[in-house]
Amino acid sequence: MPLSEKKRSILLAPFAISPILQRFAWPGIAGLLIFGIGLWRQVDWLMVIGAILAAPVIWADAVLVLVYIPYLLFDSIRRSLNRNK
Repeated sequence: MPLSEKKRSILLAPFAISPILQRFAWPGIAGLLIFGIGLWRQVDWLMVIGAILAAPVIWADAVLVLVYIPYLLFDSIRRSLNRNK
């Protein structure tokens, strides 16, 4: 059963930022590791470097959590209200 264009765009929305995740995944993971080591050993310059390296990955995750999940929630509520009418 082929998907409609709207459903396909909803399902593919989390992957719209995938070029960012593809390009910066390894530096982001290394940045999180460096940040954790800096936090554990309380070395400020390691925390700064880790935060800089991890910023794109943190941003991409924030977009998924703060934009996409509420969108799915409100879209499902809207569809259920339209179905009940």
